[in-house]
This record gives sequence, C-alpha cells and structure tokens, in this order.
Amino acid sequence: MDSKRAPKTIYCAVLLAVAGLLATAPAQAAPRRHHPSPYNAELNRQCPGRRLQDLSPSDLELIMEDFEPRLTLSQRRQIEAAIGERCVRLEAGLSCSNAAAIEQFRGQGVLPSFVHAVCATTWSCGAYYTCTQTKP
Repeated sequence: MDSKRAPKTIYCAVLLAVAGLLATAPAQAAPRRHHPSPYNAELNRQCPGRRLQDLSPSDLELIMEDFEPRLTLSQRRQIEAAIGERCVRLEAGLSCSNAAAIEQFRGQGVLPSFVHAVCATTWSCGAYYTCTQTKP
C-alpha cells in the first residue's frame, strides 16, 4: 500500500465510524447508560435500591455467561449474530456486546428471567462501577 494512501484510508475509516456513532446518538444531550432502559426498569422493579445497572461490563458479562445455559441453541445463535452485527466491526468492548445481548433478551422474552438472575447475585452498587459482592 502506498505510504501516502494509508493515512488517508485510516482517516476515512475513523471519520466513517464517528459519523455512524453521531447518526445513532440521541438528539438530546442526556447521559448515556450502557444498557437499554427496559433493562434498567426491570432491575428497578425486581431489585430496587441495589443499583445493579451500575455493574461493570465485565461483571455483567460474567452473569450473562452463567445465564447462557438457560437459553436454547437458537437463542444463543441470535445473540451471537446480534453482537457480531452491532459490535465486531466497530471493535467495541464488552459494553457493546452486553447491550446487544440485553436487547436480544428483551426480543426473545427472557429479559425478566435474566434480570432475575442478575438480582439473585450478591452484587450491590453504591455508584457507577463501584459495586461490591458479598459472600453468601
């Protein structure tokens, strides 16, 4: 590849990625959460006051891994496809894959069951990403 062309190609790729993010950003300047609001609403309904919407992406991912065996093979494949479509091309982290999985849980009708699994953990949060897990 031509050395003058490489930076231009990278610049265009970054510009397209930023434009894509801006196109999907909400019109208001509201703070963004890592999870769709139906998930937060269900958390508040099932285990109010524990602030589990503030779990770190890696802690939430571990809970998802424990929940996964409850899903059918078809449901797991749908989740993997959604994560691939939404996140892999962007080289996004766990927040993206967690949000994609949660959206699939909602679409598959298992969001209340997943939230029950989250609430069944010994996690509680005092602030954003400052969560503790008590030993049973």
